[in-house]
Amino acid sequence: MHDKESHLMHLMTKLLTELSPRQSQQEIAISSSGAVIGIGLVAWVSYHLVDSTALPFIVASMGAAAVLLYAAPHSPLTRPWSFVGGHLVSAAVGVTCAAWIPDLFLASGLAVGLAIFAMHQLNCLHPPGGAAALVAVIGGDQIQSLGYLYVLIPVGLNVLILGGAVWLTRVLLAQRRQAKAFIPYPADTHEEYDLPNTAPFSNDDLTSALQEINTYIDVTIEDLNDIYTRAISFAHQRSLGTMVCRDIMTHQVITVEFGDSLRDAWTLMQQHNIKSLPVISRVRRVNGIITVSDFKLEAAQFPGGTIEERLKTLIKPTSGMSSNKAEVVGQLMVSPVITLPEDAHVSEAVSIFTAHGISHIPILNHERRLAGMLSRTDVAHSLRSSGTA
Repeated sequence: MHDKESHLMHLMTKLLTELSPRQSQQEIAISSSGAVIGIGLVAWVSYHLVDSTALPFIVASMGAAAVLLYAAPHSPLTRPWSFVGGHLVSAAVGVTCAAWIPDLFLASGLAVGLAIFAMHQLNCLHPPGGAAALVAVIGGDQIQSLGYLYVLIPVGLNVLILGGAVWLTRVLLAQRRQAKAFIPYPADTHEEYDLPNTAPFSNDDLTSALQEINTYIDVTIEDLNDIYTRAISFAHQRSLGTMVCRDIMTHQVITVEFGDSLRDAWTLMQQHNIKSLPVISRVRRVNGIITVSDFKLEAAQFPGGTIEERLKTLIKPTSGMSSNKAEVVGQLMVSPVITLPEDAHVSEAVSIFTAHGISHIPILNHERRLAGMLSRTDVAHSLRSSGTA
């Protein structure tokens, strides 16, 4: 008996956990408030534009559409063409079935089935469109007497008003991240990191994979890629534990100063087999960073058959004041440079590496002086030791 009670308690706990909302309470409040305003505007404006004693002024599918547009705004089902085309195409299919098929049950089934087929073919799948098609068949004499006018009034009118209301309420009520959805969000400047190109596959690869499993997934290809890269970032955070930059950084750092010659900087890189040098002041403040890539990019403008010949031209000192060629580190360094405090979690460095495509980050102590250097290689070694790389 005790085992049965424990099993029942486990099932109840699992059910309650699965029922927990995936959005924050703030997001839920915004979605709900937006729907109140959106549907309220649709009903009020439609009622005053349409003689309600003669024509229906709102269709029930607008309620279902509001749920999608406000609560699932990043879904492909809520893109402009899905919302508009899904309703209008389905309404037209429903009117056609009502006019040409006398049997109510057959007409109802065909209206919804053909609406789905049409929406798929026209790439405007929108679930509330099925309701718009069904209402055209079972809505009674008032709806059926409209014929194809039903597509424009009330369906087209409702779509126009709700679309405008969604845009308006989003501008007034929401500051959510920008997405390729129906709602034009303002860009979120507080996004902690963006990892659009770190997945080992392209959007085309994801598209091919979805076609191969032959099913519909209610998420955009871009969102799938973003989910993958964010999951990798969280996996790194979990595997790295409490590790901070101080734990794995290189403490003995080879540095240069603003006025050091390019020849000296290049020689240091070759001697120590390193790809970047922090540029510091006399009190070890980081002014910039110079990398092998900076040298190669600058050398590309000089004549020569190979990159080695062009690099020799770049680092060769020139006499006279007329030359415009860069001579010292300060003329070639990148500034300002991205840095991290030595007690920052290594996962922050992972995010910076992937977001900015850089390979080295200067690490600062509590006085904001150079304390070490963290590289992609350092992080990779740590991940390999934890068994996740």
